[in-house]
Amino acid sequence: MESPTSPASRRHVPWSRLLLAVSLLTFWTPPTTAQVTIETVPRLAAEGSDVLLAHNVSENPLAYSWHRGESVDNTQLIASYRVDNNATTNGSVYSGRETLYPNGTRLIQNVTQKDTGSYTLLVTKKDLQTERQAGHLHVHPVLPTPVITSNNSNPREHEDTVVLTCGSETQNTSYMWWINNQSLPKSMRLKLSKDKRTLILVAVTRNDTGPYVCEARNPVSVSRSDPFTLDALYPQSQHPSLQASNATVTEHEGPVVLTCLADETGVSICWFFKGQSLLLAERMTLSSDNSTLTIDPVSREDAGDYQCEAFNRGNSSRSDPLRLRCSALFSSKSFILSGLILGSLIHFEYVFVCGVRNCSNFILLPVAVQFSQHHLLKRLSLPHSIFLPSL
Repeated sequence: MESPTSPASRRHVPWSRLLLAVSLLTFWTPPTTAQVTIETVPRLAAEGSDVLLAHNVSENPLAYSWHRGESVDNTQLIASYRVDNNATTNGSVYSGRETLYPNGTRLIQNVTQKDTGSYTLLVTKKDLQTERQAGHLHVHPVLPTPVITSNNSNPREHEDTVVLTCGSETQNTSYMWWINNQSLPKSMRLKLSKDKRTLILVAVTRNDTGPYVCEARNPVSVSRSDPFTLDALYPQSQHPSLQASNATVTEHEGPVVLTCLADETGVSICWFFKGQSLLLAERMTLSSDNSTLTIDPVSREDAGDYQCEAFNRGNSSRSDPLRLRCSALFSSKSFILSGLILGSLIHFEYVFVCGVRNCSNFILLPVAVQFSQHHLLKRLSLPHSIFLPSL
């Protein structure tokens, strides 16, 4: 026959579980009242933990029986134990996770929320008198990390109201909010739901970006969300402008630096060439924020209209065109211009340079004319002015 101090259940119980049970039983002091009282150890049960349902030991016990619910119902019997023969009988609602000890204490391993509810212990004495008492076990979930969700991923500034929600709804859970690592400020535009799980922002502005953090708390756990940033869409106040750093660059020389100036901060910039998205050539580089385009060296292929566009998630604005014009180097050993007769002309060199035209205003850059000769006719006929080919 087994020792009366051994567990009434004959199934294998890990040593860690037994040591926990023995420790809890050792430090648990039963009440002095004669009435049977059920207590849970620990008092706050977390999902996945082990829980003891303990009671004050009665004198001369003959048998113990545990039931689900607030009454003694054999259809809800978990397990019963006879002290005189150390016999345990499992009932219809025995889950396989319970261990019944000789003093009537019951251990539930790896409790779940389904274990929440009332339990009744019936103690039968040797004189066949009975005592019974109902107790309640509440198993609290260990809260996962809450995730902040928004009802509007693209709110428009001064127009839309945004509702931020902290995780999924859980019973016996309280909530708190922070913005920019501080408690919520007092504002007519900030409202909390009754359970504080929902934060409402009325007529959002670009200053409401956050980040936002919420915290969920219940009796056995605390969990805080990752930061959530809110992006309000707002229109660009002004068109960006485009500037060129150098207006006198010869072909195959450089650099030419084009700079996009936008009044708004936090915008993205892209570039267009002849009305199409700019395809960067090997000669072209962009700054890290895309606000500066550098062309070095300059080629005739780079001639045309350039534009930059500044945009955020809600709006975009494009600059006026800036035209870059370039001409190639040209030379000839014999050259005649209308109205100018040159004799024995050995070398004539005409250098075209680049010019920049902003919209319809064209800036004519200096033209260098160089020629060398060994002989000129003593007589020059110059009835007309010199004609220079247009750029």
